[in-house]
Amino acid sequence: MGSVDYFRSAMKNLHQSLNDAVQGLTEEQLHFRPLDRGNSIAFIIWHCVRTEDSVLNFLLQKKTPVWNAEGWDKKLDMDPRAQGTGMTTEEAAAVRIKDFAEFSKYMSNAFRVTEKFFENLNDEDLDQVHELAVLGKRKLYDVIGGTILQHGANHLGEIWYIKGLLGMKGSPV
Repeated sequence: MGSVDYFRSAMKNLHQSLNDAVQGLTEEQLHFRPLDRGNSIAFIIWHCVRTEDSVLNFLLQKKTPVWNAEGWDKKLDMDPRAQGTGMTTEEAAAVRIKDFAEFSKYMSNAFRVTEKFFENLNDEDLDQVHELAVLGKRKLYDVIGGTILQHGANHLGEIWYIKGLLGMKGSPV
């Protein structure tokens, strides 16, 4: 298995795990903040998907993120530019997903676009260096492995932890 094949598989697994982790949660569970200070599952999943969408589409490919291209910011009455990085505790706490069924459609579309991006990659592409706003010079390998996959896995762990605090099963294993 080559590196792109691994990344392709890992990305699909991450997407499925993120979807599974948030399905069936009530609005109260989605917006619960540990100790009234931590981030909610709603904030974490929004931030995670928005970051993947922004990094992959806007920073790497110089395309409009799915969030904006499909008007999800307007449909969900949320900020068109914010994705969570650098927000204060108060700003993060104010992030509310009022219609999670609609947000789930955005997640599906953003994940589909990411997975389509991987269809055209080969292992040699991973060594390409990109100059990315905020992130600096990075090999595509590092952007995919760290900024997208590792970042997403870290936030998946947070979601599982919060579910555990709520008395629910967190990690499925």
